[in-house]
Amino acid sequence: MALDVSKFIKAPEYDIKIITRRDVFQASICEEDRFSDECLEMSALIVLDAAEMKRMGIQDGANVRLTSIWGSVVVRARASPREEQKGLGFMVNGPWVNALVSDETPDGIPVFKDIEAKITISKDGMTGILELLLL
Repeated sequence: MALDVSKFIKAPEYDIKIITRRDVFQASICEEDRFSDECLEMSALIVLDAAEMKRMGIQDGANVRLTSIWGSVVVRARASPREEQKGLGFMVNGPWVNALVSDETPDGIPVFKDIEAKITISKDGMTGILELLLL
């Protein structure tokens, strides 16, 4: 019987900067029902450059763990249809990216651009909205 050692091997981590953005379709769906599967699919998502995903070994549609010093979430990774700047990931505003944002607000406004984080492939399911609300 072969021993499955893959559970003992940690997936590589990569540095990434996350930029938040607005999306009218996501905002509309989440306004109707923040607890819906559709809201989860449109919000728990990071868009990356396709070549960067390949370099990191991340498949389009795979779950990835994003970890900043402020929090950690599992979201789905999608390849951008256009070439993006290397080392950047894009997420829509919402509870998933908020979990990664600093709670320090020197000028009264949280920093939603250039969120420094680590990204790694994850076998875990996407972080649910209820889990985020209970943090």
